[in-house]
Amino acid sequence: MRTVLVTGGNRGIGLEICRQLDVHGYRVILGTRNIENGMKAARSFSGNVIVKQLDVTHEESILKLVEFIKNEFGILDILINNAGVGEVEPDHKKPLLSRAKKFVEKHVSGATNLFQVIVPVLRKTGIVAQHSGAEEVLLANVKHIMETNFYGAWRMIQVFIPLLQNSDNGKIINISSGMGALESLTGYYPGYSLSKSSLNALTIMLSNELKERGISVNAICPGWVKTDMGGPNATRSVSEGADSVVWLATEEGNPTGKFYKDRKEIDW
Repeated sequence: MRTVLVTGGNRGIGLEICRQLDVHGYRVILGTRNIENGMKAARSFSGNVIVKQLDVTHEESILKLVEFIKNEFGILDILINNAGVGEVEPDHKKPLLSRAKKFVEKHVSGATNLFQVIVPVLRKTGIVAQHSGAEEVLLANVKHIMETNFYGAWRMIQVFIPLLQNSDNGKIINISSGMGALESLTGYYPGYSLSKSSLNALTIMLSNELKERGISVNAICPGWVKTDMGGPNATRSVSEGADSVVWLATEEGNPTGKFYKDRKEIDW
């Protein structure tokens, strides 16, 4: 039985990846920052799913999981770096948005969709800050995003390489985004976009370093998916978002150093 580790596996695309790989008969290790949330999310799975606490921004949490997998299985076949965060509202704007959302949900039917319409209007009027471009974004927010989306994935890869080398077909799959593609960079959501561009660059670097050791490293763009991060207006279901990841995880003889969307290679 092949063993796969999914970071950020307790919700959204990560949870769906775990669900589909469980159906495929993989031993799935669901990494979650909050163990109770992870256990709740995995209730519908078979006995092949193992829920473990994991925070990709904390080295101690990562090393504990490395030790568990090493002692229990001695091998990791697939590492899926899915954990990620998006852009955040400035702290001083959060109370206003929260109060507005609660008011709309309480007094207006169809509140979720209406709120999605109201927020852009508030941004245009200046009541709520517009998303900053690269020239004025708070660098503290960028660092926060990079810590999870980029450095978190890099930490995971570094410490799990020895266990991936024990596999006859080790794979690293980084969940990226088309927003990180170099040709499409505009300054829109600069922190998130930069984190995914950096993750793409890391994918290329490590694919060249690890290919002689039998480990493939690829990136996937799942598209705009209906998750907590993507929002209710996104165009894809979590099943559609997870499809290419599961395809890449279960296919034999994948190339390395590629960027995929909808099971097709796309430009970096």
